[in-house]
Amino acid sequence: MKDQLSVIFIGGLSNGKIIYDYLNKNRYVNIPLVITYSDTYKGARHTILGDGSKFMKKNTVKDYIDVIKELAPDLIIVAGWSELIPNEILSIPRMGVIGFHPAKLPFDRGRSVLAWQIEDGYTETSLTMFKYSDYPDGGDILAQEPIAIASNDYINDILDKVDAASLNLIRAYFPLLRKGFLKGVKQDLSVGSFRRLRSADDSIIKWDRNSVEIYNKIRAISHPYPGATTKFEDKTMLVWKSEIISSFPFPVDTKPGTIVAQCYDNTLIVKTRDAYLRLTEYEWK
Repeated sequence: MKDQLSVIFIGGLSNGKIIYDYLNKNRYVNIPLVITYSDTYKGARHTILGDGSKFMKKNTVKDYIDVIKELAPDLIIVAGWSELIPNEILSIPRMGVIGFHPAKLPFDRGRSVLAWQIEDGYTETSLTMFKYSDYPDGGDILAQEPIAIASNDYINDILDKVDAASLNLIRAYFPLLRKGFLKGVKQDLSVGSFRRLRSADDSIIKWDRNSVEIYNKIRAISHPYPGATTKFEDKTMLVWKSEIISSFPFPVDTKPGTIVAQCYDNTLIVKTRDAYLRLTEYEWK
């Protein structure tokens, strides 16, 4: 079809699969190349996009710069992909490179942003559709979809909401993008913020913090992420879910981090700085 766009897709994970499937079924799109993760990739919510000669599965785009140049696509779309796209690639497609970032840009650029947002007690975020630039997550904003973060939402719940927002954005705005009607708004990077990649130390529970802080940390890195970690008598535990308990019949001067009760349902009640947490889902390592 002469009015088809040549679109290279780079991505993976569940939201990447949603966007890829939309593009793959769109009669105005031809996808000559897909750069995605290997089938054995261990990332959270890894989803295999497909098989065949057009699927390049090496977890990186750097090896395909020459291939992309040769294909000379109209557009590159990136979703569910954490690697920075080399600047050399950004100038190849005539319509640029479009990406999706789970934050209300220009705030929370960078890495691990959903986990940081939940841990910091955010009640709302956004999925931003934006145009790549040589500044990470700093290109023109094309569209934003609000995402509510409830106090009982865990990271997997928010990832589900990101998936839904991904479909909403690509359905609503790709037709405008294809016709050249979608104009971006420049980010004010002077008022934005940046998040660093989380490390193993960020998963450690510090029981001398207040209950809400600890509860939010557990929500932020529960399944499918690695889980919050703690130690009791030199045994390491992964904590997946918890509940805040404002009071419990135990001495108020109990040291934070003390297991004050093991309940009939095998849940544990642990002292925090200001109250208690009931660990409702956990495992010993």
